Amino acid sequence: MTKPLFLIVDDERNFREFLGEALQGEGYDVIHAGTARAGLAMARQSLPRVILLDQNLPDQSGLELLPELRRLPVCPVIIVITAHAQFDYAVDAVKAGAFHYLPKPFAFSDLLDVLAKATITGAEPRGVAPVSSALHAMIGACPSMVELKQQVARVARSPVSAILVQGESGTGKELVAQAIHAESTRGAQRIVAVNCAALTDTLLMSELFGHERGAFTDARQQRRGVFELAQGGTLFLDEVSEMGARAQAALLRTLEQRRVVRVGGSDEIVVDVRVVAATNRDLGRQVTSGHFRADLYHRLNVVRLDLPPLRDRGHDIELLADHLSRVVAERYAEPQRPFSSEVRGLLTSYTWPGNVRELRNGIERAYAMTGGSTITAASLPAEWGANPFLPDGGPATRVAAVGSVAGFQDAKRDVVVHFEQAFLRTALANAGGNVTLAAERAGVLRQVFQRMLIRHGIAHEEFRDPSSTRSRRGK
Repeated sequence: MTKPLFLIVDDERNFREFLGEALQGEGYDVIHAGTARAGLAMARQSLPRVILLDQNLPDQSGLELLPELRRLPVCPVIIVITAHAQFDYAVDAVKAGAFHYLPKPFAFSDLLDVLAKATITGAEPRGVAPVSSALHAMIGACPSMVELKQQVARVARSPVSAILVQGESGTGKELVAQAIHAESTRGAQRIVAVNCAALTDTLLMSELFGHERGAFTDARQQRRGVFELAQGGTLFLDEVSEMGARAQAALLRTLEQRRVVRVGGSDEIVVDVRVVAATNRDLGRQVTSGHFRADLYHRLNVVRLDLPPLRDRGHDIELLADHLSRVVAERYAEPQRPFSSEVRGLLTSYTWPGNVRELRNGIERAYAMTGGSTITAASLPAEWGANPFLPDGGPATRVAAVGSVAGFQDAKRDVVVHFEQAFLRTALANAGGNVTLAAERAGVLRQVFQRMLIRHGIAHEEFRDPSSTRSRRGK
């Protein structure tokens, strides 16, 4: 039986290291932190099965930290430990969600007894469940990723039959679909993926619903579609926004009736499939523009998960880069290469139009095309040193040449300012100078948009269409 992961959060270094070694001697995997902040970050990233939590931490009390830990995607078993045994505190800790309470000093055998009850006995306390490798693979500790993991865990175990996943290209929509499948009761069955953008309507219909022999040229034998192949499991429809009108109508019928009819056939086949549909477009706007059926949109949009772009994930960028470097190093059977300080500056200043996919491919390029013990700027794609959204690279081209932390921060600030100005001007130009319309299209509150205009000294009047103004005056 595989032992679960334990997290020890205690400000006494000697104590947590001693306890960690003792638990490792029992065959457990152990990580530890010395502050509440560090412990919460580790818990969000690693999703431990059991947390040994000290009552008195330098930055926050264990009781205050408990609610945050209880909101993790997979609720851990929390055992509170303290040097100051107080019955009232013990009651409060248990009410807040702690599984048990141990006063210091305690016998190691007492802890093992508690762990046995928490992780081995028949009834697992407080909703504890094993975490799938797919959910572990969703690397990230920023607030948006923590919330996304929680949403994935909740929706996976719900009975909802259709889920819409929206996010830019390369943000990991298929990984989210795999995590939803693995965390659900359907996890023992198959997950089948179809790229809707890669097939014509006719071929997509055959791929989805199957066909009978002789249904069309080259249909020499009967073929089951992916709805049948995914029976009892999950069907992942990637780039669902690229479906044609005929395929959209057939998909809607299948979702409503839970039956499919093979192309060229007449028999209805009952299917039990959860559909996870993904798109890198705003499907609501596709409906407004007439490119996507409103009824199908509402059928798929029972639950919607929005994936954050990499550029908005802060320290997750470095976290992901380190993880991907480790993965690539294992694949190439060589030691992991650390990033130079110059590269770490580039990672946080670049705007990542290709998101996580671009980061992964760039790191693999460094391992495949260059040698050395460290990943340097010369090892990476040239565009990472410049902002592709700015003319001639804009101020970001100076980042690689910056020789100090202060200089780097100045260059990074220049990038942000230049990008915000270009963003505001483009939004206003497309809206004819109408601030309300520009803010709505950009997905920003009007008040926020207005404050940004004031901060950058941009007057919306200069973007108004002169012809429309003259027309109004003429009236």
